[in-house]
Amino acid sequence: MQIIDKDDTRMIDLPGVGPCPRPVDIDESVTGFKTLKSLRIYRFQPGPTIEGESEIDEVFVVPVNGKIGLSITGAHPVDAELSREGPARALYMTPDHAYRLTPQTETLVAYSRAEAEGRVPCQAVEGPASEGLAEKLAFRSVNCAVGASLPLGGAAETLCHVAKGSIRVADKAVNAGQTLALQAGEMAELTATADAQLLVVTA
Repeated sequence: MQIIDKDDTRMIDLPGVGPCPRPVDIDESVTGFKTLKSLRIYRFQPGPTIEGESEIDEVFVVPVNGKIGLSITGAHPVDAELSREGPARALYMTPDHAYRLTPQTETLVAYSRAEAEGRVPCQAVEGPASEGLAEKLAFRSVNCAVGASLPLGGAAETLCHVAKGSIRVADKAVNAGQTLALQAGEMAELTATADAQLLVVTA
């Protein structure tokens, strides 16, 4: 089990946008994972359009808060408006596709990646979870009231990002902005010590 801090000073230079905050930047060099390649969370302002590609990966794009427009081009094009409140809450992108993301409000946007073969078409996800949709990746957006418990871990590598509130795992506190990492085979039960908003990503 590992607790990973955010870094609000980290800036990434995005083409056509300029310096952009990326407070969460977790990849295999940090976790030692073999399947779940990365979880990165950016803070975007409304205005400039952000462009990128899935490359060899399947990708979930999940707004942690705020609202975005997302246009996917490639063999499986999709246009969607996403927000945590729905109706579309995330977008799944298969390998070899490009995207254009337009923030409609100030927003935190999470990208998770795992290498994939491209068997699943791009699609918007209506609902707070994606279990069984992708080749390897899955996500859940979870609200935990204070005192509520949630089991995590198992066969998959797991990242649990605390977007709001705080949780406790065993004798360790995990606060807003921090991310809990569990290796494949590790299990943990978290308890919310304040009303918590969580993003759980597995592969």
